[in-house]
Amino acid sequence: MSREYITIAEVFDFGPHISRVILNVGKPLQGAVLSAEQFRVSVKRTAASGEDFVWPVFMGAKPDDSMEGTRKITKLYVSDGEGTPKEEGEYLTLCLYCDPREGIGSTIRFDGSFNVTVNVEYRIEQTAPIETKAGVIEGMVFDKSSGHRLIYGDSLRTARHEDAEIPLVYCFYRPDEADGHKVPLLIWLHGAGEGGKEPLIAATGNKVVNLISPQIQAMFGGAYLLAPQAPTMWMDDGTGNYTKDGSSMYVEPLERLIADFIDAHEDIDRNRIYLGGDSNGGFMTMKMLIRNPDRYAAAFPVCEALADGAITDEDIAAIAGKPIWFTHAKDDPVVSPDVHVIPTYKRLVAAGGKNIHFTFWDHITDMTGNYFNEDGTPYTYIGHWAWIPMLNNQCTVDFDGSPVLWNGRPVSIVEWIAAQRLDESR
Repeated sequence: MSREYITIAEVFDFGPHISRVILNVGKPLQGAVLSAEQFRVSVKRTAASGEDFVWPVFMGAKPDDSMEGTRKITKLYVSDGEGTPKEEGEYLTLCLYCDPREGIGSTIRFDGSFNVTVNVEYRIEQTAPIETKAGVIEGMVFDKSSGHRLIYGDSLRTARHEDAEIPLVYCFYRPDEADGHKVPLLIWLHGAGEGGKEPLIAATGNKVVNLISPQIQAMFGGAYLLAPQAPTMWMDDGTGNYTKDGSSMYVEPLERLIADFIDAHEDIDRNRIYLGGDSNGGFMTMKMLIRNPDRYAAAFPVCEALADGAITDEDIAAIAGKPIWFTHAKDDPVVSPDVHVIPTYKRLVAAGGKNIHFTFWDHITDMTGNYFNEDGTPYTYIGHWAWIPMLNNQCTVDFDGSPVLWNGRPVSIVEWIAAQRLDESR
């Protein structure tokens, strides 16, 4: 008999992975005696893309991107259909191990240009009996998907901005707090790997959805999230190649998208519009800030890729008075901090910038306590992945190593962003 399962994915520091499977047993499970050895979880991932490309440096160490295999069960428990523990439930929830070095749990895959969604099929076989108060259950096989959920990602909506020059798709989140109130807008511009034709990936390819988590939203009193997607990369100079002079064919189309989105949502507080992004998106953050500095209350570029040589003295003068918090890592092998962020930061400070900050990490390491290098030290990500501590709100120190202060007290990067207002920074 074919039984149903539901997959639950969440966006980790290393992308979206299926972390739970909910099994519809259809029988009372009160008193169930459970162990991980009672099930085998097999998965088959399929995608149209092949492997005939050189793995790019900006993607970091290539994971074991197996398309078929088994998943490790870390815990299982009786639950309801939502995965909430329940003593008398008729569902079982299996928690699955996820790791930055393993692709078997991922719901996306790099296709040589972008991260794209893969099709996923699970087969969960019972391998040992389960004793319950109502009797013994055995021989179950779950191989029919009845749904897939992505934590926080399911709260995003997608749309397309029609534009005479270049139409752009995007995803966005509207908070409940916007009902009857003005709320801020967070704009996130993705990196090169999150371009393409799937707008949700602009916010779920990396842990951007953490910006709509309850903890982050509470800091803003609720906030919109807007994540536009480039069909190629933000650094496309119009030839399909990476820009050599700092130009981008997307500046004006993106400017119009942002303006129209704000105009279409009257509950956005125009004094609290914040702009950030990583790598390619850090490049575009700088471009858009220079293009229209009066729009933004603050900017938070991460491993930004706009070479300092492409920024004029007039550009520096235009944005030096803006609140800006840079994030980068010293060992970034993709975007050199010596060519990009360091000289730009110093020029902004020299130009009189009073609210310019820069968290400069030695390395990007796991802070969850779940992943380790072979020598037992915390797992080390490629230095380019400076968006991890930024999106986790772990940036707290300035370029000189001192705490960033706001109104005399130490603040994290998201606390600082939430405190900025356009009407106070003019």
